[in-house]
Amino acid sequence: MKKRIFDLTGIVLILGTWVLCWLFVMQYGVFGSKVDWISQHSVIPDYFRQRFYATGDLFPDIAWNLGGGQNIYNFSYYGLFSPVILLSYLLPFVEMDHYIMFTSILSFSASSFLFYQWLKRNLSDRVLSRAAAVLFTLATPLLYHSYNQLMFVNYMPFLCLALLGVDAYCQKRKKGLLIAGVCGMILTSFYFSIGGMAAIMLYVLTKFERRENWKKTGVKMFQRGTRTAGVLFLCVCICGILLVPTALVLSSRGQSGGGGISSLSWTLMSPLRLLYSPYGVGMSALGIVALLGNIFPGSRRQDRLLSLGLVILFTVPVFGWILNGGLYVKDKVFIPFLPLVVLEIARYIQELKRTAWIKNKRRMAFHILPYLAAAAFICIQRDTAGFRQYWLPALADCALMLLLYLVYLKFNRYPLPVFGACLILFFSGWMVNKNSANMIPAETYEKTVQTDVTKAMKEILEEDTGWYRMEEQAGGAEELADIDRIRDIRQNVTSMYSSAYNEDYMEFRNKTFGLNQHFRNSMMQAVSDNPLFLQLMGVKYVTGQKAPAGYQLLKEGKDGNLYVNESVSPLAYVTSDTMGEEAYRTLHFPENQTALLQKAVVKNADSTAKQGETLESMSACGFSIPEQNTKKGKIEKTDYGWEVEAKEELQLTIPLDSLGENQDLLALSFRLTNKKPNQDVYIRLQGQTNRLTAENHEYANHNRDFSFTVQPDMEKRQVTLILGKGHYEISNLKAYGGNLESLQANSKKLYQNPLEQVSIEDNQLTGKVETSRAGYLITSLPFDKHFRVYVDGKEVQTEKVNTAFLGAQVPKGNHTITIAYRAPGKTAGLLLTGGGGFLLFLDKVKIKRRSRKKKNGMRRNVQKAA
Repeated sequence: MKKRIFDLTGIVLILGTWVLCWLFVMQYGVFGSKVDWISQHSVIPDYFRQRFYATGDLFPDIAWNLGGGQNIYNFSYYGLFSPVILLSYLLPFVEMDHYIMFTSILSFSASSFLFYQWLKRNLSDRVLSRAAAVLFTLATPLLYHSYNQLMFVNYMPFLCLALLGVDAYCQKRKKGLLIAGVCGMILTSFYFSIGGMAAIMLYVLTKFERRENWKKTGVKMFQRGTRTAGVLFLCVCICGILLVPTALVLSSRGQSGGGGISSLSWTLMSPLRLLYSPYGVGMSALGIVALLGNIFPGSRRQDRLLSLGLVILFTVPVFGWILNGGLYVKDKVFIPFLPLVVLEIARYIQELKRTAWIKNKRRMAFHILPYLAAAAFICIQRDTAGFRQYWLPALADCALMLLLYLVYLKFNRYPLPVFGACLILFFSGWMVNKNSANMIPAETYEKTVQTDVTKAMKEILEEDTGWYRMEEQAGGAEELADIDRIRDIRQNVTSMYSSAYNEDYMEFRNKTFGLNQHFRNSMMQAVSDNPLFLQLMGVKYVTGQKAPAGYQLLKEGKDGNLYVNESVSPLAYVTSDTMGEEAYRTLHFPENQTALLQKAVVKNADSTAKQGETLESMSACGFSIPEQNTKKGKIEKTDYGWEVEAKEELQLTIPLDSLGENQDLLALSFRLTNKKPNQDVYIRLQGQTNRLTAENHEYANHNRDFSFTVQPDMEKRQVTLILGKGHYEISNLKAYGGNLESLQANSKKLYQNPLEQVSIEDNQLTGKVETSRAGYLITSLPFDKHFRVYVDGKEVQTEKVNTAFLGAQVPKGNHTITIAYRAPGKTAGLLLTGGGGFLLFLDKVKIKRRSRKKKNGMRRNVQKAA
């Protein structure tokens, strides 16, 4: 009878998660979000699957299609070897975004179910275990991140499985569940697996019998801790194929986001680390009360140690810094400790029930003290950033928990404080999700998927089998959604959005070339509408509503037109028309852009290639922002430029009387100083956007030098300038005019020896080239020292060309060029994985031998007795 009740409880929890998914999210739209889900979590796994179908390689090295062509481990965070994603390879008929939605809901349900299975093994009160399982299910981050940042919570089923495995390992020395759970957790979300393994170790170290003395307890803690650490190390080895190459790409790039160890604040933690926020543990005030209550005298030793360990982890900043990989201190890394927090809440309530009959005023005072301490902590931290809007509700939450505690002392049949906490989390979760600006209405989702655009792209890729790039310029939120979207494995793009990236390419875009930055996140390398960049990067086809400069309409479509430019650069070519990098570094905007269309930049160029004699550039022209003073805002001319105070967006029309008759390009640059540094500022010129992010944004782009290269309205000889809301100064403004056709004509000589008959097989690219003079192979593949270039089968030295891209010297004649890539650390990772598998095999053999020896000994004893 009991077993049926338990099974029914698990089924009810699963059904409950489905109801929550519909109630909180799906009644407003699809089970996804406008930011990371639509631009990363649903599209990068789809690219992994497309690449597998095209190559059959489960262990790829390079993503030719994304970010110009980069190490695929730059994207490993998004499920490169996740068992959930790998399972989708067996389902080619299921769209990846639909698959991600379904598995995210399933993961949420599995987390709730497995947590309950684990919790009921640690509690004697079945009603309390069910209530605590509901409390866990309602924790704010679980549902919120199931459709936002999936990697924050998609490891949770494996973590709960590992906790079940810890119990099996401690009781029966069985490792299967523990190994499966930890490996699944690492492969699914290696970043959060650090916190997950820390939670496992903390749980193991505090798992002992109450009757044991301290000496025996210490010995057992050391033994179990050492053995469990060994199992975790084995799991890390098994996952070496993911961890080693990923560690190398992460260590090779600079710090992004927060400020590293310098950002540590040696003060008490923010209450949002524990309360309500989806970017923390997401509990009610009962979580703080329980952790403090278990520390006070009278609680069981294992509860006291576990709660004390959690409090230390939550309050000492260095632990948050370590769990964040030394990059910053963010509360999201404490989400893996959620199961332990709920366990301690349940144990606290269970202990209250056990001691409720004791009429002892001193004990009762100890029990009330945690509520007062929690309330004091909330009041002290009321001015903490982000907590100001929560502190009064949190204080009311504490008061409610104290009231329920007092009632529970008299009526303790049901865990009333947990019921109250569940109610609070239900409403706080509803508000957090309902008010989320990231939800995607079904109509918006369907427009983003745009099957007509996909169809048009596939048709062109079938007709034009060359090697080129094809991009989407939808603008705004749609452009963000497509930043990592590959609609066909033959499509190549310059854009990417990932937490790891090729630093040379990022530096080239943002600093060397001076590309406009229209997203506030510094790691978003977006599609550009700069015609000179499109030319340089070989973007032959573009979809959108408007033709970029130099492109002609090829096909009209309902969701977007298709445009073509036959004059763009090949993605690889051989030339002897070069200039030295030292000379190139002396060029300023816009010469730094136009020069790359006429000369290939190499380290040691022929000294006769002098840029001043041969390069066509753009000429200076006039550009003035008109003064105005209206209700919308004020623009005032100053000695250094202009000062703008815009209460809302200001749209201006700027005449270009000084632009030459044949000049159809305008290049503009200036310095922007934000007078309100904690607010974003944006400026648009002819629809091209530059944005300066608020300084307090964790991924601020620091884009203070704005540059634009646009095509004016040639009929009216004017441009539209939009000044975004804010208070800022514009200084050192310079404007230039040029002719795109003339610049493209000068490029023909540079591109006359393209790499042709290009074929790509997995991690290797092969093509043929004919050149009458010795020169340099110039590509627009971001440089990586792990590329290998072969000329007629003989390896040649790779070089960095055009300051950021792959190149090599090539002799004159007809040649077959091969470019191959091997991800650094992949061989070591494979060896580590193989070694881990071998150790696991040896352990299985050892266990079988021990079991056989034990059975034989028992058989001999029986025979002797007979």
